[in-house]
Amino acid sequence: MRVVKRLYVENVRELISIGALCLAVFITLLLVGKMLRLREVLVNMDLSILDIGALFVYLAPFFLMLLIPIAGMISTFLTFQRMSGDRELMALRAGGISLSQILPAPSLFLVLCAGLTLWVSFFGVSWGMEQFQHKLLDLARNKAQLSLRPGVFNRDFPGLVVYAQNVNRETGEIAGIFIHDMTHTKDGVNIVAPKGRVATDHAQGKIYFILTDGRMFRVEQGSMDVLSFSSYRVSLDLSRLLQNVDVEQDQPRYMSWPELNKAAQSPERRPDKGEEFLRSVQVERHKRLVLPAACIVLGLVALPLGWILDELKRQYGAILIVGVFLAYYAVFSLGISLGQLGMVPPAVGAWSPNVLFLALSAGLFRQALHERGTPAGKRIFSAVQGVFRR
Repeated sequence: MRVVKRLYVENVRELISIGALCLAVFITLLLVGKMLRLREVLVNMDLSILDIGALFVYLAPFFLMLLIPIAGMISTFLTFQRMSGDRELMALRAGGISLSQILPAPSLFLVLCAGLTLWVSFFGVSWGMEQFQHKLLDLARNKAQLSLRPGVFNRDFPGLVVYAQNVNRETGEIAGIFIHDMTHTKDGVNIVAPKGRVATDHAQGKIYFILTDGRMFRVEQGSMDVLSFSSYRVSLDLSRLLQNVDVEQDQPRYMSWPELNKAAQSPERRPDKGEEFLRSVQVERHKRLVLPAACIVLGLVALPLGWILDELKRQYGAILIVGVFLAYYAVFSLGISLGQLGMVPPAVGAWSPNVLFLALSAGLFRQALHERGTPAGKRIFSAVQGVFRR
């Protein structure tokens, strides 16, 4: 009994260390790839190391929701592969310890992975994307302030020509401002104001020039209309200012779990998208539950594979387990796409990969518990080993 407890402790420790390493490698690769896609935006905004680090942190939860299941799967498999290479599995079998007696340690690890994924999917994703978009808005506002050069007609803003006599870089206050706005009409309108400022609206995800005590001149059919205003806002086109970076917050994939539930119960909050938006919300709700469950399902596939393929070399085993995950992800992506298109019910599309791989794990456990005793099992796994040994 003491030996078994010691085995549990060492297994959990090894599973966590390998899982953390895999997760760190995967998240770094994905975030670097994402930043390379945004390289032009980052270079143009002249970001500091702290700004880039903050963007890394805010983007991380969005990727962790998918990466934790694969890290848990690979960690489970590699742990048993390492035990196989060191002949620990052979010693355990010789000592009368079966696969079912080892299950508590990896099961605890997989439950921890599922719990972490559940928290990230319920709250971490929405927090990270909200902070990421707020950071982008603040950076875009700073860029707008830096782009304003006093005494020059600035054309750096899509659809706008902006002239300012004086600009306070620290506060964003502008004196003597003229704007030619072509975002709404072909001929555009001319706006003049003695003062204004650059402001950010995080709730709406927008950046404005807020003008005070000015006038608007609009020419229509040969006549000029003059409108006076005490306060007027000119909106900047962020999708073009940030070079097509997605800054819209009201999307299902960026929502928290309470927000998704509210959107599902109140589809009228997005009447412009109608049923398509409601389907996306329903699919996203199932997705937030499917991925935490996938931690357990994929781990239950990896565990008997590591036990059965004990003679397979580690590098080939790593290729095999990544291939298994890619197969899962292909089925998962297909199910999500079909659910969003309305070709299958969202629940069927989202949960089908978990059901299929749970059935696969049941078959693998049957072979492992019987020590690959059936002729069919021997032929299948001998073929797998033969492919990698060539």
